[in-house]
Amino acid sequence: MTPRFNLLLLILLLLVGVPLYWFQLDRSAPGAKAYPLDIARLRDLATGMPGQAPTELRQEVVGYRSVLSNGIAAGSGFHPERLAVRAFEAVVPGRPPILIDAGTTPREAKKRDIENFDAAAQYRVDHLAETAAMKLVLLDRPLHRGNPVLASPDALPLPDLSEGEARAVAPGVVAIPLADLPDRAMMVYVRLEDGREFLFTGDVATMDANWMELRPPARTFAAMTNGNERRETVSWLMTIKALKHAAPKMTIVAGHEPRDVAGIASGFAKDR
Repeated sequence: MTPRFNLLLLILLLLVGVPLYWFQLDRSAPGAKAYPLDIARLRDLATGMPGQAPTELRQEVVGYRSVLSNGIAAGSGFHPERLAVRAFEAVVPGRPPILIDAGTTPREAKKRDIENFDAAAQYRVDHLAETAAMKLVLLDRPLHRGNPVLASPDALPLPDLSEGEARAVAPGVVAIPLADLPDRAMMVYVRLEDGREFLFTGDVATMDANWMELRPPARTFAAMTNGNERRETVSWLMTIKALKHAAPKMTIVAGHEPRDVAGIASGFAKDR
């Protein structure tokens, strides 16, 4: 190979390789740092509201969608990831349950190419939405909010979360608004009556790889309308990781992890 050829090859590698790394593989987010939200604070909030905490968590899987892995976690590959669309029920004895996320609608499922859409499971979710004491939507988007017109007439109003502070919304249940992220994103911490702890991350951590390896979506796929959104996303991923470190037995429930969630039973309760 001539020096001229080597030079041209190097230029080509730089022209292709640097943008490829930057837009597909790089996970950096300058200035990101964990928020000062500690597990003791969440526990105090969860136990500070009098009343019966949930005794059990249950889930319904309403379908799956396939997304390129890098579109979820930068540098994780170019293979498709099968992501689950779920809704969760917090069972409270003697009281209406609490709904965490509400699935989708048949129309949105078709529009967004949801695979194996389970209409019966979505019907059960919709039915619970009409009777639930509270409906907590982790992200105000079609694969989380279900049918927005379905709500129990007796549902408890959510407190004002506009200031971005974690707030107890029911005994054992704490809403954590992600104020710097779009679509009214939030996480939910649940402490069951027996002391088991769960943190529902929503789409700030779509998969476990996001918070475990601090991988935000690749820049090519991320709809970062706000210049600070990537930094804020990684800051929350760092916060999740710090909370898990402080409470190793706590279960992190990533937004769309395809595997079953340990400690959460399949199927909504039938004896309401």
